[in-house]
Amino acid sequence: MLSTLLDFFLFFLLRLAATQNLSKIQDPYKQECVERQIHCHQKAVCQQDELTLDFYCRCLPGYRGDGIRICQDPVFRVTVSNASACDDVGVQVCHLMVTEPNVTFNVSVSTSGNVPPYIVQWYKFYSGQSPQFNSYRRRLGDTLRVVMGHHGLALTLLSIKEDDFYPNLFWAEVRLHPSPDKPAKAEVYDLTVFEMLNPSSLRYYFVLDSRPIELGEFLEGDAVAIYLPQYLQLSPSSFVQWTKEPRPMAVLGSSPVVLVDATEGIEIGSLKEQDFGYIRALVYDFSPDLPGRVLVAQRLFLVKKDISKTCVGNRNAANCYCKPGFEGNGVHCVDVDECADGTSCLPEAECVNIYGSYLCRCPEGFEGDGRVTCIDVDECIKGSHSCNRDAVCLNTLGSYDCMCQSGFVGDGIHCRAKSTWTPWSPWSVCSATCGFQNRIRIRRCTHPESGMRCVGPSADLKPCLDLPSCPVDGHWSEWSPWSMCTETCAGVKERIRTCDSPGPSGGGKPCQGEKVQFAMCESKPCPVDGGWSAWTSWTPCPVSCGLAIVSRTRQCNVPAPKHGGKTCSGHGYEEGSCGFPAAFCQYLTKPYESTISRKPVD
Repeated sequence: MLSTLLDFFLFFLLRLAATQNLSKIQDPYKQECVERQIHCHQKAVCQQDELTLDFYCRCLPGYRGDGIRICQDPVFRVTVSNASACDDVGVQVCHLMVTEPNVTFNVSVSTSGNVPPYIVQWYKFYSGQSPQFNSYRRRLGDTLRVVMGHHGLALTLLSIKEDDFYPNLFWAEVRLHPSPDKPAKAEVYDLTVFEMLNPSSLRYYFVLDSRPIELGEFLEGDAVAIYLPQYLQLSPSSFVQWTKEPRPMAVLGSSPVVLVDATEGIEIGSLKEQDFGYIRALVYDFSPDLPGRVLVAQRLFLVKKDISKTCVGNRNAANCYCKPGFEGNGVHCVDVDECADGTSCLPEAECVNIYGSYLCRCPEGFEGDGRVTCIDVDECIKGSHSCNRDAVCLNTLGSYDCMCQSGFVGDGIHCRAKSTWTPWSPWSVCSATCGFQNRIRIRRCTHPESGMRCVGPSADLKPCLDLPSCPVDGHWSEWSPWSMCTETCAGVKERIRTCDSPGPSGGGKPCQGEKVQFAMCESKPCPVDGGWSAWTSWTPCPVSCGLAIVSRTRQCNVPAPKHGGKTCSGHGYEEGSCGFPAAFCQYLTKPYESTISRKPVD
């Protein structure tokens, strides 16, 4: 049983070893579920309940479902943006060897489907001294030495502190419900075994490590002592734990071995084969704002083995001799360059000199020892090709070719789906019960990113069949212009309209209202021609003897002309003569009677 949280996390990194298939799911109880005929989803692992000891299926972190029928793919993926800066340690883990004071972490986030707003939050994990004290995590924000950038997708440490190193670590995590902007207080947080074995795609770990301090070279049987205060200042409350790691961060072999606790140094009196390698000193102490004792510093030591010689007794020419691959007097042994002296590598293989020996390296695309065989690697079967998932891998001698499948275009490494029509949608329903209506169906041109166009229409129409004519109600046409008045003055005018816009059909209603409208013409007086009145009597003759002038008049007022009527024609004044010449007056015996002679006068 692992004794410390450190052991747990080292075990986590162990299970993600570079020598294993890093994409595999870590499922230690898989056989238990198989024997019980419990078939887990491909994105689930077999788990054992701590209380009932029953076995069940549990979806991987980030996936949701019952673990058997469904494990819904998370909508997010967190990946490291600069993979070249990371050592190949494991899934969702980036191992950074610190050589400079500034360290920058970068991640990228991708999503699929319609998802709510999200944010990337950064945390620092503090490994606690187990089992007495807990581990903690603290959410990070902008400080004097921590700077966020690119909307939370990058974090820069402007200066490195002793407690930034492994087994303390950092991680970036996608949160659907982000916390407040200001840094939160540290909270108790322990990484579970389930999280260690199967890291979530919603989280990416960043682990800092320093170059090991090299000690030696030593031979088996030699004594070695490491005194930590020579390399690191300790406080009275410091607690030191020494562990043996097969290699840095325990990514190979078994879990690390705790050598000794609560001592400032260790001494190995007689080195054995298993004592060579990496020894890490972990310093736990109390830290501000953290109630427990956590990791505050560490140092990694490399106890190097001298593989050039073998000595029995004192190291002198009489007791030591050089191992194969080295030459010298036994005390001083130097590497032999076997490649320069000639080797038994195959002609097509490359000779590579290494310390104490050499390697025969087959050409790229071949595998074997390089001495006897160099066999073509079938990258397609082995899965080591870089063909697109929509491409077919074709193995060739020493290499392979990628060919995009039907329906895709590209070089095989990058394949883009061709733009094609989706199947036609079902015809729309005829909602009309009479008259005329079209049915429609549509289709969509997929994959516009290919830059191709689909040939043909995106919509199709056809009429609904066997629909009876719909009743059409009649509607009046526009009114005609008004007719002429029946009289030049006063009178009546009319206008008409017809029920033909449209006319009623199919049982429709006729037009309602008047077909003809009458109206009085504009009211104005008619012209009246003038008429003469009767003549007045002649004026009396002013003389009794002799000739004189008399007159009479008439008026054009019976009736008078009105409203543009004609005036009277003729004269309204006449003159006449009356009396007799004076020569005849003496002959008149009777009273005088005038004789009037008419003469119109203008």
